[in-house]
Amino acid sequence: RGFRRRNPRNSVYSAIKGDSQKSLAAGNARVREKMDAGAIVQLVAYAVALAFGILAIRNWRRRGEPVSAGLGIAVNRKPWANIGIGILIAGAAMAVIFVVERLAGGIAASSGAPDLGTDAGIGLFLAGNALIDEVLMRGMLISGLCLALGGRQIAAVLIAAAVFGMTHMFFAGASPLSVLSNSLGGVAYGLAFVLTGRIWLGAGLHFAWNFVQGPVLGLIVSGHALGAGLFRIDDLGPNWLTGGAYGPEGGIVGLAMRFAVIGAVVTSGRLAVSGKP
Repeated sequence: RGFRRRNPRNSVYSAIKGDSQKSLAAGNARVREKMDAGAIVQLVAYAVALAFGILAIRNWRRRGEPVSAGLGIAVNRKPWANIGIGILIAGAAMAVIFVVERLAGGIAASSGAPDLGTDAGIGLFLAGNALIDEVLMRGMLISGLCLALGGRQIAAVLIAAAVFGMTHMFFAGASPLSVLSNSLGGVAYGLAFVLTGRIWLGAGLHFAWNFVQGPVLGLIVSGHALGAGLFRIDDLGPNWLTGGAYGPEGGIVGLAMRFAVIGAVVTSGRLAVSGKP
């Protein structure tokens, strides 16, 4: 009985296909592991914030002080002014990042095809996410830390900012530089809270930083592609300049603008509309 010769090309193809499938499966497994780790870190951070928030709330109630004022969510001071200031600061900062990276040759931008309906939905999600983060990570965590640290606001802001930065450490493309950048973002939002006594300036900053970065300009937001944007962005690198897969927050241009935002927050918190009683 005869036999059929195996085609060596088929053998090579099968081997390559098998290796590709194994590599893809391994890559997917690593992504899932990072997502799981990121979710755990996020949950732990929120649990810590809630614990410190409960500590602060009990203290306010014992002293007969309104909880809404302590958390910085009171609206009797017309919050829209502070929200608007935050949007202007963060929007301008992100526009500068976009221009600098284009001029430096780090990114190429062509006309995009924005979907207004999708972008509006993403905008609502980002607004809700900003409010949740500001209540938990600033209103609760910083307030509780201030109480535990004997009123040391700057120390509380720095600790809360470090926690906030670590919640981003497992996002796609994250690096030590991106974690530092997100921590500096936490410093800006924390200072906005302690200087105004309200979350609204920080909420405006937080929302606009992400919304202008993603759905407006088409840049990657903390490792996530959010909306089509007005521009189609091609990242030309190097990663230390543009942030690579993580987006501008992972590069030195974004890092530099974090300091500019902090300066603007300190100035506006002192001179502009204040929510303090």
